Amino acid sequence: MKILNRHIYIILLLASASHPVVANAATGTIYPLITYKCDPSADIITLTNSLLKGDEGASYEYSDEDGTFSPWNMVEISQTSERTRIIKTRKITRTCKLSSGEYTITLEPQVFSRNLKGTCGAAISSAFTITYDGIDIKERTPFEDFCRGNSPIITRVTVFGKTGEVKVKRIARYKFY
Repeated sequence: MKILNRHIYIILLLASASHPVVANAATGTIYPLITYKCDPSADIITLTNSLLKGDEGASYEYSDEDGTFSPWNMVEISQTSERTRIIKTRKITRTCKLSSGEYTITLEPQVFSRNLKGTCGAAISSAFTITYDGIDIKERTPFEDFCRGNSPIITRVTVFGKTGEVKVKRIARYKFY
């Protein structure tokens, strides 16, 4: 039963209008964090998917300049007396010049349910697309495929400029949450 409780997620608490958060029975309140880093001197691009917890997450300052993003900041939410829904999403695009050429990274929210009070409405993740010279070399890929279950979660994506290789690191869901 303890393991089962670890995988059951409590419905979303709206901590503030700009940073809705998910609560988990095992970990408490969590805040999703996506980071983007273009490092031409190391000839790599790195994307990471992680979680901030408790006070650290509540006070974290997401910043375009620092390449830190929350998927909740990529959605527009409408709240009425009957329902709370995601009505619009937006994409974030970044370009990075590496030794092999120019890469475009597109980040967008992975919305499991537009109804925030419905099944999986409390959960959100992100997805990425990697484009090189106008061609998608990594088509839209969610960091997290499902809002529950035990499917692996992507925690790191690395693009190597020298070879153009895209390396994806996945871990088991129970290790992520």
